[in-house]
Amino acid sequence: MSWALAEKLKARFPEVELFPRAGAQEPGAGAPPEQAETGGPAAAAPRRPAHEQPAQYLTPGVYVPRDKLLAVCTALAGDPEFGLTYLSFVSAVDWPVRNELEVLYHLYSHQTHQELALKVRVPRDDSHVPSVTGVWDGANWHEREAYDLLGITFDGHPNLRRIMMTDDWVGHPLRKDYVYQDPPWLVELAKERQKDAEGLGLGERV
Repeated sequence: MSWALAEKLKARFPEVELFPRAGAQEPGAGAPPEQAETGGPAAAAPRRPAHEQPAQYLTPGVYVPRDKLLAVCTALAGDPEFGLTYLSFVSAVDWPVRNELEVLYHLYSHQTHQELALKVRVPRDDSHVPSVTGVWDGANWHEREAYDLLGITFDGHPNLRRIMMTDDWVGHPLRKDYVYQDPPWLVELAKERQKDAEGLGLGERV
């Protein structure tokens, strides 16, 4: 797995931020004090719990500012230097503690077999990004799914509406503060089913 594409993109768009690489030293971390002073090996530092360790990525990728997304995607898809003509999926992750959503794009080149991930951070209460359907046609349904399940608006999408939940569904089920509410049609259906069951003697109490 090569990070060359991510580094090349960073050179062209300095605003993007490279993902932390797996196995790389944390930014700002120097040699252990004992090793720095004596030049010899130092005792291993205590291992931090997994939930306290910074994220590290096996797949090469970059964080992209929202206002640079279309320019970056156009270059990645249209410039043979990158050749990322295939969009595998668009997804998102909800981070309520940070009051953020991260929109994830996974890109692939059939010619070089290279892949690259993009992430765009947006506030939960201002969760919109430009649609990339004009760059990759395959983004259409993926963006609708992220809109439906996480409430992310894709500006410029040709037909942004729910794709999995019903049109009258309340809320976005993959947000971590989502509270389920029965939609009106389901409440009425349940009442009708209960009446049918009682009529057959299946719901009567002794």
